[in-house]
Order: sequence, then C-alpha cells, then structure tokens
Amino acid sequence: MRTREMRAFPLTDLQVRAADEDGGRLRFRGRAIIYDSLSEDMGGWRERIMPGAATRTLAANPDVRFLINHDPNLLLARTAAGTATLSEDDAGVMVDADMADVSYARDLAVLLERGDLNQMSFGFWVTADGWSGNTHEVFGIDLDGGDVSAVTYPAFAATSAELRAEAARRAGRTPSAVEPEAVTRALAELRAGKVLSAANRQLVQDARDALDALLEAADRSAPETGYPLERARHRLRELDLLARL
Repeated sequence: MRTREMRAFPLTDLQVRAADEDGGRLRFRGRAIIYDSLSEDMGGWRERIMPGAATRTLAANPDVRFLINHDPNLLLARTAAGTATLSEDDAGVMVDADMADVSYARDLAVLLERGDLNQMSFGFWVTADGWSGNTHEVFGIDLDGGDVSAVTYPAFAATSAELRAEAARRAGRTPSAVEPEAVTRALAELRAGKVLSAANRQLVQDARDALDALLEAADRSAPETGYPLERARHRLRELDLLARL
C-alpha cells in the first residue's frame, strides 16, 4: 500500500487578482513545489525534490485539487474541472487557479495579501527516490488524486512514513501509521463542536503517540529546542487534551 506524503514550502511567485472586470472571481498563482531545495532537518535527515520529479505525473493530466489547509471541505479549484492547472519549470511546479466564488476564497485572498498565510503544501506519492548520505532525494512523484494547498503551517509536518519510522527506531516504539489529513479533519470537527467518534478518538491518540515518539527522539539527538520543536510540543499538548475528551 502506498503512503501519501505531504511537504510544505514557502509560498513564492504569488499573485492574487480579480479574474474578470467586475472583480467577482479571484485568480491565484503560486509555486506549489520547489525543486532542488534542501528541506529543514526532518529528524536526522533532509529531503530534496529533484528537478523533473513531477514531469511524468503532469504529462498524465493528474486530478489534483486546490484546497486550504488540505481540508476537502475548503475546495477552491480542481484540475479535472479545468479550474486549476499545474505547470512545471526549472524551479518547480506552479499552480494557476480560477478560485470558486465562495467566501473562503475571498478570505484566503485577504490572508495572502496581508502575508498572514505564506506557505504552500502538496500531497503526493513517491514513485522514485534514493539516498545521498542523510539526504532523501525524490526523483519521481505521483500527484493524481492528491492536492496542493495554501496552508497556515504544516499541521503535521513530521508525519511522513520515513520520519515516523526514524522516530520509532530511535525511541524504541512503534506508533501506528497516521494519515495527517484525517487527523486534521478530526480536529476541525472538534473545533466546530462535533462529538468525537470512537474512530476519531483512536485517530487522535495514534497521532499523539507518533508525535510523542518523534519528540523523544528529537530531544535525545538535539537537546537545543527551537521553534519547530516548540510548535510540535504545542500540537502534542492539544492532541493530549483532545484524546481525553
């Protein structure tokens, strides 16, 4: 079974403008994937999306959704509908979208223009990769059925399959596999006042265990805590509270 990955990058080449003269619809343009850029430390290893990694999948016209924070309820555009297009250049992959005329698209435009929201993330499957020392090099990705998202920050930036395995190995634990988008949906439902189901309660607990193992490994390998670890600890406290509901 393939494991879906998510990665986030700073939002560059950003343009948000009215798509027609009456200012109704909004057009979005931004870089969803950055090539040949070394990631931050992901728990003892780094990652680089290699140039051309998306060439094959883009040639197959993948069905990719443009979302906010990977939330399927906040759909802005979709390649299958012709309202979003992905294009590749030497620097990576750009997304152009004719955003739906919905309130959250207008809200997003305000946040982007203010600079409050300044990252993009994409969901994908690895089709070809390798390692150069401690750097994970991704040579091929599959975007069909995935998404590109404007994100406040990566909700669970450290929940890729490789990082979970590394955290478990270092901490001597085996946390359950967690799909980050599923956890994000569960948290959104809770914040909306919905009752936490038994399945979602277990999902939150599994996410808490995975993040707890990661933090234990990080504490041993890098005692100096920085902003990413503090943010992770904040999310862990949030998950801990939710798991007790």
